[in-house]
Amino acid sequence: MAKKLNYKNAFKRASKVLADKRLTNKLITQAKDTLSSRAKASEKIAHLKNKILTLIRLVKAYTRGKYRDISLKSMLYTVGVLIYFITPMDIIPDFLPISGYLDDASLILWLYNHLGQELQQFTAWESKQEEK
Repeated sequence: MAKKLNYKNAFKRASKVLADKRLTNKLITQAKDTLSSRAKASEKIAHLKNKILTLIRLVKAYTRGKYRDISLKSMLYTVGVLIYFITPMDIIPDFLPISGYLDDASLILWLYNHLGQELQQFTAWESKQEEK
């Protein structure tokens, strides 16, 4: 049986992933794939799609050195949440209908609330980049 992942372990892995561009790119790809497959399987996760995509774009911009106006701790939280999101065997396994996604959704919503101003600054920066 696969070992279940809890958020504490995901956060520990986050610093390793964030320090390695290859691992970060792999995480971004896996997060997009997971989001795509889960959005098709469950309408419950679909309403979180834009939030997850914003987190993915934040990690991508940070990794590429384009956006650094965020604390390292916040980036580690973000990467940790994405690691947790892509892991099917977490606290509540994702194969359980609806409830399997509730823990993921609650962490994503917590992160959004926790990052608050930093995410607003990122989305404002992102909007200015699109205008150029």
